[in-house]
Amino acid sequence: MLALSGCLRVQAAISVSEADLVSGELVVASVAGRQGDLGPELTVPPELRGKVRTEIYTGDDYVGQTVRFQDLTFAEVSLLSDAITTGKQHRLTFRRVGDLVTLAGSVDLTQLPADRADIQLKITFPGTVARTNGEDDDGTVSWSPKPGAVSEFTATAQYSGASGASWTQWVVMVGAAAVGVSLVVLVLALFSHRRTQRALGPPPAGS
Repeated sequence: MLALSGCLRVQAAISVSEADLVSGELVVASVAGRQGDLGPELTVPPELRGKVRTEIYTGDDYVGQTVRFQDLTFAEVSLLSDAITTGKQHRLTFRRVGDLVTLAGSVDLTQLPADRADIQLKITFPGTVARTNGEDDDGTVSWSPKPGAVSEFTATAQYSGASGASWTQWVVMVGAAAVGVSLVVLVLALFSHRRTQRALGPPPAGS
């Protein structure tokens, strides 16, 4: 994902809110190759520095960085993901269509030896996970991509975004509005008809 030589550790724990905002923590580290080795270098886009912070990570002979982020939009997640990696080894996108939020991603680990990777990804959704190719544990989906191959990860969750009406709610509101408009038009038509009748007076006798 970053430097595909040496041992690599990538651990991500991410949560998605009902407002379609993403928060979480990402560890990117490698085994130190020499004295003073700081591990993979990560670049945070300037426009995200108010929402993203980094700190040094050390553990089990690994060195690198921990990236913590708070309330990123789906577009900002893609921006951060692209910025802190090099090459085209991965992709990660979130997308909403009505009540459905879809995660689509992949990682190319074909150049990484099988004994040189510790890679885990966990994403928690606020609603029901309708389908996924990962392991779903009550709304938290996890993947462990294998070295030496290209791994795909997908998930679709269903929930209404707090920032706006869901597709179902929108349909209901539009339908209710249409009925409301029809009733208003009908009432106005009847009211206008009665005013016209009063203005013309009663019909002649025998008519």
